Amino acid sequence: MSMTSNAGLPAPAEEVDEPRYEFHRLLRREENYRWWRPLALLGTAAGFFAVLSIVVALISLVMMMFNPVFWSDDAAALEQLTVMDMADPMMFSILMVSLIVMIPSVWFAYLLLGAKPVCLLVSVAGKIRWGWMGTAFAVSGIVYAAYFALTFILDALDVGGGAQVPASSIPDSPLFYALLVILLTPLQCAAEELVFRGAFMQVIGSWFKHPLFAILLPVPLFTAGHLYDIYGLLDVAIFAIAAGYLTWRTGGLEAAIAIHVVNNTSLFLLGSVGLVDLNAEGSDPVSLLISGAMTAILTVLLVKVAQKKDIQRSVGPAPRRRTDQHLLQPWPIAYPVTPQHQAYWAPEAGGNFPGQHPAYRPGPGGVPQQPLEPGQPGAPGPDGPGGQERHGNSR
Repeated sequence: MSMTSNAGLPAPAEEVDEPRYEFHRLLRREENYRWWRPLALLGTAAGFFAVLSIVVALISLVMMMFNPVFWSDDAAALEQLTVMDMADPMMFSILMVSLIVMIPSVWFAYLLLGAKPVCLLVSVAGKIRWGWMGTAFAVSGIVYAAYFALTFILDALDVGGGAQVPASSIPDSPLFYALLVILLTPLQCAAEELVFRGAFMQVIGSWFKHPLFAILLPVPLFTAGHLYDIYGLLDVAIFAIAAGYLTWRTGGLEAAIAIHVVNNTSLFLLGSVGLVDLNAEGSDPVSLLISGAMTAILTVLLVKVAQKKDIQRSVGPAPRRRTDQHLLQPWPIAYPVTPQHQAYWAPEAGGNFPGQHPAYRPGPGGVPQQPLEPGQPGAPGPDGPGGQERHGNSR
């Protein structure tokens, strides 16, 4: 009994352990990845952002020129016009738009130098997972509602050092201000997440495999953009760590965008009616403790919900482009063969090709077979296909 060895045979498809790429490693998924491409991506995004920021600054200057105070000689009033007052609708809009322009900046840079498709900047699924984002919004809304309720109760009990909101921090038109908040704040939050939890995490993750590098290294950059005291900056850092962890753990930005939008929109809407100081730059240890605990609870809840919904965390290798085999390997051609015993002036004897005798059919792959020797079955006789010699006149 002969035994056949399986050595050298390819493993079945189901046994092949293909690599999986988590969100922070998606730039490594591309075959054309080079170590310098992430740097080129950041540089291109920075260039786009610089150009768009100049455009926003020029538009802002034109808007200020329509204000009579801009042309007055009152130095105090002119200084007040340039102060970062978040209760002023125009100043609020300028600040939001200056951050929103990060969306096209990083998006076009990723389109040129990032992974494909471009929506891999958002999630490992290559698209925005709207169902998962809606769930994250619902969970975040419930938790933040409980958080703000607890905060107001503690302020009413004079716990946590709550301060009275000054009249200068209350918008003159709460309804108009609330409309601006609803229109601009979600885009501002999405822009920051695309940059700090999207582009930065993937750039860092392309160089360092462990997710901690991708989660923690963008935190100082994100925190530095907020003008708060030490407690406020620590609160922002805790939020950034939680958002980065959720991005890695759920394979996308949807959860981070949800908690960011709910947090900022809630604060600005409460500020529009005078319940929160829109220009506050300070915090306190009690507020930091409560906010940090709320962020941790919300992060755990979202991770549990993501596990229950089996949210995709990683993706396989990018599909390779297949070249058209017909362009590289043309179809085999069977060339006509003239039988040995057929005169060149004789009519065609039939067969599959002009001038080809039936006994000379092409072999496998279109290569003509060798002519049959006389006497072999099917070989032509000396006087033609019939193989019979003729003597005299036939009757």
